[in-house]
Amino acid sequence: MADILKVYTAEQLYTMYRNIILADNVGLTDFNAGSRPRALLESNSEIISSISMDFKTAIYKAIPVALYEGFGFGKIGELKAQGFLRLFRKPALWIKYTGAGSSAKITNTSTEFGAACIGAPSDAFSFDYSLYPTLTDLVAAIDGLTNWSATLVGDGDIDCVDLYQYTGEEIIGEVNYLNATGFDICLATDLAIDVPTGFSVSLDQNTFLTTVDGTLAAGAANVSIAAEASLAGEDGNIADAAIDILNGKGSINSSIEGIDYAINDAAFAGGAAEETDSERKTRFKQTVNALNAGTKEGILSALRGISGVRSVGMRTSYPFKGSNTIIVDDGSGSGTLSAALLAEVEKVLYGDPNDFLNYPGKNAEGISYLIAAPTIVPVDASIAIYRLPNVNVDLTEIQNDVKTAVEQYINTRGLGENVLLSEIIRVSKNANAAVYDIVINSPAINIAINDNEFSKTGTGTGGTVSVTVSITTAV
Repeated sequence: MADILKVYTAEQLYTMYRNIILADNVGLTDFNAGSRPRALLESNSEIISSISMDFKTAIYKAIPVALYEGFGFGKIGELKAQGFLRLFRKPALWIKYTGAGSSAKITNTSTEFGAACIGAPSDAFSFDYSLYPTLTDLVAAIDGLTNWSATLVGDGDIDCVDLYQYTGEEIIGEVNYLNATGFDICLATDLAIDVPTGFSVSLDQNTFLTTVDGTLAAGAANVSIAAEASLAGEDGNIADAAIDILNGKGSINSSIEGIDYAINDAAFAGGAAEETDSERKTRFKQTVNALNAGTKEGILSALRGISGVRSVGMRTSYPFKGSNTIIVDDGSGSGTLSAALLAEVEKVLYGDPNDFLNYPGKNAEGISYLIAAPTIVPVDASIAIYRLPNVNVDLTEIQNDVKTAVEQYINTRGLGENVLLSEIIRVSKNANAAVYDIVINSPAINIAINDNEFSKTGTGTGGTVSVTVSITTAV
């Protein structure tokens, strides 16, 4: 780039000053080191040179900013990390099944408590409350069975008839209030609890707020609700179980009777810093290169600039010829778009007759458009990690680091971006220096993600990342 403003070094300025003084013959001739004339000229030259360089730097920075702002091309702001909070209340007791059955469903009435097991009928049981009248009696009876265990949490003198009545409730795969495998059993008095948007949990300097209303159903001990970090940026990207109220990690700010604990049993991800100058420059070039309205890139580039849009894609000639489907992602994973965001997308796409200056429209004449939220593809992954025997790093620490890294990789893939095994291996290896070897048990191949889809895993998505860590002897 040609110089817009010529600046000089302190040495150049000193030489210019000295030459002028000598040419003017004003009687100053001693410019040796340490002389007063030289000291005055050098100090002045240093100050002016520094100011000039600062001024030039400011101009060079201001020119592109003025260009961007003139076109209304502001920076994309910080993004807040998103995830789920699982809220718990303390149950009366919890039970666990460890047998070979593929299904274990409990049913209790006003007179008895029992379980039916598919694939292992001998593990089924039924206890009559006339023989086991209190919770202490019932827990002891269940705990004495093969492949079953029960743990009393509340008052053991409570009558069994006061339990909440479950009918065919599947307990395999459930998580209890300790965030461990097990099913929580509540009392009949454990009624539904409404949890409004904005339920607040704090961890260190950040606060995490639920973004939708939720309900802890009657007889249920936990509910998972979508949440978001209050502070934007990468600090909101927290690991699995970073919030764990029961174990002293974080605190609940919102007081709702019956809500005792909270945990994030999957990582929060997606928090990002404000767009840098370099990133805005790149996006500006992409916009200029796609200015032609009606083109795919022109439309997508315009929609990317909408506040609240995290990514956008287009399926052409879908669902039929002459129609395109635009997939807009707001990062919530809800499968729907808010009315406000949908209205803004439509204004950018079709134009606003009352504000053509800011909303000239980008759609192609004669083409219809369907605007939709992305389809969420739940991703399951099973990973085996191996650590060398002479490395003194806790296996649980390795497990948590790898699980968090893989969850964040999957949950930050863009629209239509495949989940790659090579990347799962890379992020697993980089998650903890103690990772020696990695075996991906599943998936067996890369997971293909269509143009209208996002990969997601963790709580509330239907996908799960399972990580086991062991010590290898094969070196």
